[in-house]
Amino acid sequence: MPRHANAPGPRASLTRAVTEQPLTSPRHARTLERHRLLRRTGVGALAAALFLGSGATFAYSELQGNIGRHDIDDLLGDDRPSAVASAEPIDSKAGQPINLLVMGSDVRAGESDVDGAGAAGEVTGMRSDTTMIAHVSADRSRVDVVSIPRDTLVDVPSCRLPDGTETPEQYDVMFNSAFQTGGETGDVGAAAACTIRTVEDLTGIFIDDFVVVDFAGFKNVVEALDGVPLYIPEPIDDPFAQLQVAAGCQVLDGTEALGVARARKTVGDGSDISRIGRQQELVAAIAREALSKNLLTDLPALYQFLDAATSTLTTGPYIGGLPTMAGLANSLRGLEPGAISFATMPFDWAGPRVVPSVDAEQMWENIKADRPIDATLTGTGEAPVPEPTETATDDPTSPPTEEPTDDGVVTAAPSPEPTIPVCTK
Repeated sequence: MPRHANAPGPRASLTRAVTEQPLTSPRHARTLERHRLLRRTGVGALAAALFLGSGATFAYSELQGNIGRHDIDDLLGDDRPSAVASAEPIDSKAGQPINLLVMGSDVRAGESDVDGAGAAGEVTGMRSDTTMIAHVSADRSRVDVVSIPRDTLVDVPSCRLPDGTETPEQYDVMFNSAFQTGGETGDVGAAAACTIRTVEDLTGIFIDDFVVVDFAGFKNVVEALDGVPLYIPEPIDDPFAQLQVAAGCQVLDGTEALGVARARKTVGDGSDISRIGRQQELVAAIAREALSKNLLTDLPALYQFLDAATSTLTTGPYIGGLPTMAGLANSLRGLEPGAISFATMPFDWAGPRVVPSVDAEQMWENIKADRPIDATLTGTGEAPVPEPTETATDDPTSPPTEEPTDDGVVTAAPSPEPTIPVCTK
């Protein structure tokens, strides 16, 4: 049965929640709403980390106007995975997991793309080189973020465009071509819709909504945080990303942070896979920095941050509404950096490209079942700490942790691999 034949789903109810908001209200009502929203922003960090902004605002209409919202429901079609029906907005309904597709793109700014723009900075078509599935657990105790490499070979389904035409199906093409295919008419929402259809076909995961982040505007978020500290393992001199930065702990300004997020050709092995790792480390650093600031005590700084965060976004009709953002932020107010987990889709190499490995299916199943993923990084900037388990070392009769060598000399067991230094200002 088509999805839309079921009882009204979350997208329909949330669209109503946004569109039925009164455009004007008495002055005292607006003041009360502002106060309520301000009390809900103790967790602005997640918003910064996922570039979602926050719901608190003392200049509501200006901040809401920053966000370009697109209703893409008609472009997604009916042949989608099932969603859990809800009559309430997802940000205020406890017990429902949320899956957001976060895409980084140059679609607003038109600045030079690091992977093939002309010298004048023109970008041919819409490009999205960063795509993450952000899964918010039903109990709001964790957020799992999975990056899908842009070089993944996938099948792109036929996508409906705003002019009523349908694109042909594509087979065994690069994943990021879905965004470009959907954006043929210049519509960001259509580009996101085609990417969502591709992700849903690839993973079987229902995507509740999307966020497209303007890479060029993203640097304003870092500037609003007065820079982000990050460890740089080796000097970077990348003219494609317009980045020069020394090795060691550095406090990156907005331009430098953007360069780190985009650098590829001259850093590490030059692959998109290594760039994904750096992007995840940067997002984790932004989360830590935002969590460390009590923005509610400094209203000018709060407004600067919110104005920067919301100006980088293009979203679907409901996650882009400030009331929805506020409710989600409120429900995540107790989230700690260690509860934000990052991973890259498990893959096998296919020449210079990659394909999902057999382990990818288990990751998709974990997300669908709202189980934790096998992460490689957390918002602390370090690898996840394994859960303590009962082992033989709890038994006084068990062997010592020191190991004898061939000549009978006892030496200490090997130490774990060192973690990447976590930098502070």
